[in-house]
Amino acid sequence: MTQSYVGSDGEVGFVARLQGNKDVGEGEQEILKIIENEKVISKLRFFKPCKSEADAFLQTENLGDNETGVTWGFSGKNKVPFNIFMLFMNMDKAVGKNFEEGLADLKAHLEK
Repeated sequence: MTQSYVGSDGEVGFVARLQGNKDVGEGEQEILKIIENEKVISKLRFFKPCKSEADAFLQTENLGDNETGVTWGFSGKNKVPFNIFMLFMNMDKAVGKNFEEGLADLKAHLEK
């Protein structure tokens, strides 16, 4: 997989692009809004293997001294016939592992 970046990381307008094999596909994520110490809102755009868009967010919650909870999520709409496939798809099984790995990487990075 190859990655490229446009703009200043951590600022509105920053775009992270990825291009991979047929399993990974091609897409990008753009930071749309940052609410300091609360939330980062972004747009996910997938180009291959199929075109789609989703709204994504990382939200933080103060859990006490030196402890922060992070919620990572996304939502989007699927067009026919893909919306029918979603009835039979387990999203946690499909992307849950990636979310868990990403959150673990974030935790390790922040605890350095």
